[in-house]
Amino acid sequence: MATNPGAISAIPVEIFANYIVEKLRKENPHLEAATDESSFVLGGSVVHIPQAGTSPSVVKNRNTFPATAVQRGDSFVTYPLDVFSTDPTHVTWQEENEISYDKTDSVLNDHTNTLVEAIGDNMLYVWAKGLKPNGSGGFAADEIPAAAKIATAGTAAAVNPDDGQTGTRLKLTYAELQSAQAKMNKAGVPKKERYAMLESYMYQQFIDSLSANQMAAFQAAADLKNGVVGEFAGFKILERSSVLAFSSAGVLKVPGAALAATDNLACFCWQKQSVAKALGDIKPFAAIDDPTYYGDIFSALVKSGGRCRRGDWKGIIAIVQATAA
Repeated sequence: MATNPGAISAIPVEIFANYIVEKLRKENPHLEAATDESSFVLGGSVVHIPQAGTSPSVVKNRNTFPATAVQRGDSFVTYPLDVFSTDPTHVTWQEENEISYDKTDSVLNDHTNTLVEAIGDNMLYVWAKGLKPNGSGGFAADEIPAAAKIATAGTAAAVNPDDGQTGTRLKLTYAELQSAQAKMNKAGVPKKERYAMLESYMYQQFIDSLSANQMAAFQAAADLKNGVVGEFAGFKILERSSVLAFSSAGVLKVPGAALAATDNLACFCWQKQSVAKALGDIKPFAAIDDPTYYGDIFSALVKSGGRCRRGDWKGIIAIVQATAA
């Protein structure tokens, strides 16, 4: 990007918007592992999906007339998108002309990266909380139930102090992923397109638990271009610095909230048809040569949301750290 003042104004907004979309895809591979409901977004802000009502009954050898006509009760699934916006950044005229690197380009990258991280964290959160169908086209506040959780069962290990936890937790091992596989199989969840997002620290524990043969098979299935670091127990494995966290009472933590000493990290397993994502408006903002700031002002906004598509939570499992006895 050119460094001379005002050059950014010549770049179409669509180019930067497309850059944000591409960055979302590359940095958040789990967004591609969900049912896409973006085509149902109305006005860039709300997802509105028509749902067919009950199919007509079939009667064999009908002998009662006239038959009763029943109106099909169609409904709609509707949910709002969250609005993610960055705080504006001011780039002065002097900075544009005197510094040795392109600060405008760096600033735009900062805005994109922070949006991408926040949206990626929030998508996992809304899949696990807050958008469970209530049976009448809307959604009720809810949270992934205890029946959809699996506790880690490895040996005790000290937590990563950078996360804000203290003490020890039982390690994640390959056995918990096998349990998740069995749980989905028993529930009749489709065996294709299953994914598991492992928190970075827990991912290393999982790797350490594999035998040499298991490790070779795991790595052979890697698809790094699409963010898949390997495959195990039917799950395509993804890795992320933050996934989910629960309080010691089992309450899901909001993304970005500081962890308490007794909180527990979690990994997330899902089948693609069990979750959905949607993108709405994507809008970069730029005030070039602002006379009150003596420079340029930049910010960006993205509307994004998602939901758990099943009221029974089938196809969704959280693997949560357990405390040592």
